[in-house]
Amino acid sequence: MPDLDVAGHAKGIASSEWVEALEALDAEIAGVIALLGARHGLVLTADHGMVDVPEHAHRIVAPALLDGVRHIAGEPRCLQLHLDPGVAVDAVAERWRASEGKRAWIATREEAIAAGWFGDVDAEVLPRIGEVLVAARADHAYYTDPDDRARGMIGQHGSLTAAETAVPLLRFGAFAAG
Repeated sequence: MPDLDVAGHAKGIASSEWVEALEALDAEIAGVIALLGARHGLVLTADHGMVDVPEHAHRIVAPALLDGVRHIAGEPRCLQLHLDPGVAVDAVAERWRASEGKRAWIATREEAIAAGWFGDVDAEVLPRIGEVLVAARADHAYYTDPDDRARGMIGQHGSLTAAETAVPLLRFGAFAAG
């Protein structure tokens, strides 16, 4: 049921639209739970959490921070910077730390992997991860274009905050032995 996710992105998790979608989902789940037999169970989870990012927390990236950046992957709450060949990774990371270190966790690919940001990383996947990562703290998001359509999303995810990484797991009914 995508209604809850859509309402969160469009209106934010503090909106009446999101609360209404949550209540509708809750009612649907209650109906399913009522149908569970004595030997049946239901496990419910989500794929991510979400935070509201107000417009005043949109950070338009200063051009100087993009010196040596070939392209940007990820999403506004966790940029993955892929650098031009020969650009010093540590220099780019330090430039970002000096500018955004209070608003974001800044890590090189190696630092992020060592810190467990991605769990176990297969060698084949390694080059797909940006050389520098910018993971927003609190309610910030990063954009390189002031006209980016994504700035219309209020609810966002992708960073390391507890609100985004804590995923609920709910269990209902009894589970059959066996």
